[in-house]
Amino acid sequence: MPMEPMDQGLFRGTGSPMEGELGTLLARFAPDVVVGHPTFRNADNIGGELQRGIRAALQVYENRKVAFVVSDGTWTVHNPDTSTLDAALTGAAAVLAELAPEARSRLLVVATPYDGYQGDHTPGKGSALKLIFDEMAQCPSAGKLILLDGDLRNDFLPWFRVFSRVEADHGARHPGRHFFITARYARHFVDASLTRFIVGPLTTLMGRYVPGGISGDIVLSAGAVQHERDADWDDARRRYGTDIATTFDNIADPRTDIYEVYLGAKLHDITDEAKLSVMPGEVIGSALGRLLHYEERDGRVSRLLDSDQPLARPETWGPEKTGIAFIDPGTTDVFRVDVKRETLLSKFADYQDAMRAVLFPETFAALLADFQRLQQADTADDAPVVFLNLSRKRWIGILYESLAHLLVTRDVDTVKGCLNYLYTAAFLEFCREKIAQLGAVTYGQVRTMQTSLGVPPEQAEVFYRDQVDRVVERMALDFFHNRRAILDLIKRRTSSSPPPPH
Repeated sequence: MPMEPMDQGLFRGTGSPMEGELGTLLARFAPDVVVGHPTFRNADNIGGELQRGIRAALQVYENRKVAFVVSDGTWTVHNPDTSTLDAALTGAAAVLAELAPEARSRLLVVATPYDGYQGDHTPGKGSALKLIFDEMAQCPSAGKLILLDGDLRNDFLPWFRVFSRVEADHGARHPGRHFFITARYARHFVDASLTRFIVGPLTTLMGRYVPGGISGDIVLSAGAVQHERDADWDDARRRYGTDIATTFDNIADPRTDIYEVYLGAKLHDITDEAKLSVMPGEVIGSALGRLLHYEERDGRVSRLLDSDQPLARPETWGPEKTGIAFIDPGTTDVFRVDVKRETLLSKFADYQDAMRAVLFPETFAALLADFQRLQQADTADDAPVVFLNLSRKRWIGILYESLAHLLVTRDVDTVKGCLNYLYTAAFLEFCREKIAQLGAVTYGQVRTMQTSLGVPPEQAEVFYRDQVDRVVERMALDFFHNRRAILDLIKRRTSSSPPPPH
């Protein structure tokens, strides 16, 4: 279906996009910068988000053209819901109408569904981004792609200023090289479970600690976008495994420089990833798949496990360099202690076979004993909150056993199932610990606190720095430091000798 012009510089996709349609529009406009927003049911926010982005772009990218592309999954062939597209176009039209002709001539806004692009109907963020990645191939003028989630409530002016400064600095110091900019910011301690317990540790096995790669808010140079066009797009990458796959591929590319920039806080709809839904499994599966891909290509993982190679870091722009101060992530009501407990209890059987297959017998036996204790635990208001007692130390051990199983068997699906359940348990233990530090230990205390769960504002900056970010980073560094344990576990798994007594 054609891109329908709604007004000067404003276009609407009216159905499944034809290949080359968006690219032709971009090529004709010739933007220097493309800003992409993958959306799904973001009608309540995307209009305002576009308005903030347009105003910021006009200030930061003076005399440069900027194209905004909303790639929406709310509309599908089988459910033609235009609410998010309508909100995006209405919001953009309102701010465009305020602009002088010269300013307006430097802007293009396109809101389009992605369902059916290239004949594919896989729903997910990856499919939304693939439309943008592929169509940018026809737009050689675009040197940078900024990707921002569709639920953000941040002021983008300081963000765009930082992105522009990094781009300029990179061009001056590393001409001809690609760049990949990731975000670091305060996120609520019940948010970002995958970032903290999966992405952080696993990226270290690629030789570089890049926890912000799946933050959802990243910047890619044109060369880094080409990585995405060259990639194999399986179902996991098309759905929710796209960000972690992008992160691993950029770490692996010797032509790409990675940056981590401090952006204050991610102000958005705090999501509850730790609920054993489809999305975390796809992220985990995508990460495991990329590890195997690079292991099979050049033995990267095995070499790292058996070496003294120090852990590399992105080039870091902290708050002193970005000029963005700490922002309190605020409060949320998404954490429900009784729901979390019930999730662990009701879903155990679904993942039991995977855990039994992946873990060594004594590890699974200890886990089963903790599960049985959880079944019997008192949940009265005066009873202490308990989950599966999966401390960060135990979680690292489970990661080691799981990765040993993966490297021996190449069985991504079974390891994914094991880790999906157990990362949830480990993250809930982390949340229980943080809530206890805030003064709620019993079920009754947590039930009261969870209706508006957050850190007192006067304590927030120190709490998030010392009790959240540094704790999670320490866990990833400990995982990397003792990584040779994976080799010992591989030997044990491939040995015919019986397991040691316990």
